[in-house]
Amino acid sequence: MRKNEKEVLDGYVVDIICLRRISPSQYTKQASEHSTACALMGHCVESGYGLIGENNELKLLDPKATPRIVALLKQTDKDKGVRLRVEREQNDQEMTTTKVSFA
Repeated sequence: MRKNEKEVLDGYVVDIICLRRISPSQYTKQASEHSTACALMGHCVESGYGLIGENNELKLLDPKATPRIVALLKQTDKDKGVRLRVEREQNDQEMTTTKVSFA
């Protein structure tokens, strides 16, 4: 990717600790059932987050996404299966989160 390149991701938010326990073939199904309370547990927050899109597609998010995701998770009334939209842009060699909102 070139500098200033942007991307928008939509998907279910899951913390990385829980992602490690899910079979990749079950990502979408399990992510839709992942609880908001779990995603807000201290060790889960510290692990960071990923988004699971359609067809079990996983995108890991950079640390800048974490406080933004936590803020939205604290606002939602959904008990599980929170879908978010993450906007990112190229910053040196990696994609950096610029915005997080409900999908």
